[in-house]
Amino acid sequence: MQIESEQKCATAIIGIASGKGGVGKTTVAVNLALKLAAQGQRVALLDADLGLANSQILLGVNAPFNVGHVFEGTRSIEDVIVKGPYDLLLIPGASGNEALANITSIQAQSLVDQVLESFGDLDILLIDSAAGLSSSNMSFLDACHLRLIVMQDEPASIADAYGLIKLESRKERMDSLYLVPNRVDNQGAGQLLFEKMNKVCMQFLEQPINYLGSVLQDELLAKVTRRRETLVEHHPNTPASKNFDNLRNALLGVVGQMDASDQAPKVS
Repeated sequence: MQIESEQKCATAIIGIASGKGGVGKTTVAVNLALKLAAQGQRVALLDADLGLANSQILLGVNAPFNVGHVFEGTRSIEDVIVKGPYDLLLIPGASGNEALANITSIQAQSLVDQVLESFGDLDILLIDSAAGLSSSNMSFLDACHLRLIVMQDEPASIADAYGLIKLESRKERMDSLYLVPNRVDNQGAGQLLFEKMNKVCMQFLEQPINYLGSVLQDELLAKVTRRRETLVEHHPNTPASKNFDNLRNALLGVVGQMDASDQAPKVS
């Protein structure tokens, strides 16, 4: 796999994307980041959903500054970073900022580079990108080694996820894409959704997509979000929380192989 960032695998850069909003992308990003940090990984989460950022709300932390201040030149990356549970580092996004929602690829790469230069000992940088196919969203995905695509089993989500996959395939990055079915009734349903999407990819793109794992529907998620809590921190024994354990382990397996061979291997 071609590594497009100048930082060569010292930090694994992983984008979390979705073809449409409302599928739980940020929830997956936040809970996966916490699972990684709780295991001792040095993790930063960059909220790159710059028009509708809300990672700090899900984490229950106060963020007086955000990346908007970095782009304005009034604050540095070190100034805006806040520490969450398990020493997770959060770079908050800026909500309701139309200018930031349309940043260029050069600006996106510059922001990623600033994070890596400021925190060179990171094991993993997770980028919670905006939903959809905007140029700014694709710019952040360009900076990543691996790209997780969160989707639900409903027609609009499936269609938009395929649109995102199709764009990535044109950049010859299918080997770096990993599907994460979210809010599924059971693991079998998640596996079936992946198989359906993989069949479409094989038929029309002539390339397979990878499967990382699924997350079950959990009614507790809405409740903990209202309380500014996270599922994996406050309810670690729920089925969905354990699903994030599996996602973390699968992701670390992929990252470990990537470090060894500079490739994006498939999860077995």
